[in-house]
Amino acid sequence: MSHGTNDSWWTKLTRPVLEFPIDLAILGFAVALATFALLQPEVRATPLAVVLGLPVALFAPGYAVVSFLFPEAGPPRPTGWGEPKRIRREGISLTERISLSFGVSLCLLPLLGLSLSLPELSFDPVYVLAIVVGFTLAVIVFGAIRRVNVPADDRFSVSIRGGASRIYGALFDDETGFDVVLNVLLALSVVVALSAVGYAFAAPQDGEHFSQLTLLNETDDGEFVTADASVSFTPGETKPMYISVTNHEGERVKYTVVAELQRVEQRPDGSARIVEQQERKRFEQRLPAGGSWRTQHEISPTMAGEDLRLVYLLYKGDPPSNPSINNADEHAYVWITVGANGSE
Repeated sequence: MSHGTNDSWWTKLTRPVLEFPIDLAILGFAVALATFALLQPEVRATPLAVVLGLPVALFAPGYAVVSFLFPEAGPPRPTGWGEPKRIRREGISLTERISLSFGVSLCLLPLLGLSLSLPELSFDPVYVLAIVVGFTLAVIVFGAIRRVNVPADDRFSVSIRGGASRIYGALFDDETGFDVVLNVLLALSVVVALSAVGYAFAAPQDGEHFSQLTLLNETDDGEFVTADASVSFTPGETKPMYISVTNHEGERVKYTVVAELQRVEQRPDGSARIVEQQERKRFEQRLPAGGSWRTQHEISPTMAGEDLRLVYLLYKGDPPSNPSINNADEHAYVWITVGANGSE
């Protein structure tokens, strides 16, 4: 006698938690643990990041989606001539689920990457990891709900010991020696191919790492726009300048910004020579990978003239004893015109 219709609302609410599938629980825990490790600065850009990032990117999302689409168990194999076959919902086996998981993950990664462009986010490893992990965990939850609503006799379930036996049997049972060699070579080729893609995901090339320095002005509406190329001051006037730094280095970085006021002499050949300079201020900030920082600098020039330049020099770490455009990691500047008798 069925009692499904008599279940209380509390039973319906707690059932997905109490009957949460063990394979999805293990997958969710492993993904969360790997994510925590990948977010540590000591792990990034190391072989360990590749080992952890490979299954997170190329297996977990696909397995979650396959579990959501196929909550039922696969058709049973006959165990004897006289034993009748049971009629059950159509599903797929554990071996088929694992095989499909890699292919589905490879199809999902471009789509998940495309979602980063919608809010105009950069392809920073932290953002990519957040999208992949967030999607995977959400689908795991919905997949678990779908599976617990399937009758127990038809529901897909995993036995760790039985699952290993089935994978071993798929590779070696009832096969000739030649077939076994082909199966092993095929499995190795898939691992090598996926490892190459996983390495590209977990350890991006050095050319993709950079730091961004931008000078901004605040509009009357409170929005920030790129600073004007030149600024005019009256004597004693103070105006704000906003400095923005974004970390695309793939790791946590300590930044130092040095602000210098320079008097520049234009030479006949078009080059410039610094004839006087004053260091105005220094700013320091530590940023995580993908992090941004903005600070305000109140500009109050102490030189007068039309040939002044306010330069901001960005350094990763501590600056040298003689900061300059030539030894800075990044730099930006605005031209300044100040009337006579400019003061602090």
